Amino acid sequence: MIESLHKVVDSEFRLAVLETTEPDRVVEAFKRLTLTTGRAVYGWSPNDGLYRLGTERIFIPHTRSLTDALGYVAASRHYGIYLVRDFHNALEKPSVQRAFQRILAKDDDVRRLVLMLGSDVAIPEALRGQLARIRHNTARQGTTGSS
Repeated sequence: MIESLHKVVDSEFRLAVLETTEPDRVVEAFKRLTLTTGRAVYGWSPNDGLYRLGTERIFIPHTRSLTDALGYVAASRHYGIYLVRDFHNALEKPSVQRAFQRILAKDDDVRRLVLMLGSDVAIPEALRGQLARIRHNTARQGTTGSS
């Protein structure tokens, strides 16, 4: 997984999906990345909004909605990797899709990567072909049947 993440981080992609059943593990890997490299890595959830990993108690104001958080990403003039969780209900909203399109259309030299973390992520038609997709296989021990 780490090698795939480095490839996406170092690529020109601005949007990526990491399909995983262990998003906490992915966040911890990125937390190690920010602590060892100094790269700016942010987390987002609808309960907290945006925050910089390593300073989880300091939240960026007015970023609790995904549309507002993506607006912040698009307006940022600094390098940033943004880990987005618990976003599934928001992906179908036209305002969220427009916000993603604004990030994709940015023509500046600022490196931005929005990495959506989740399982069974359904990508809206408008965004297909414009993002990287990584599958993080996790062992499901003791699981039988369907849930």
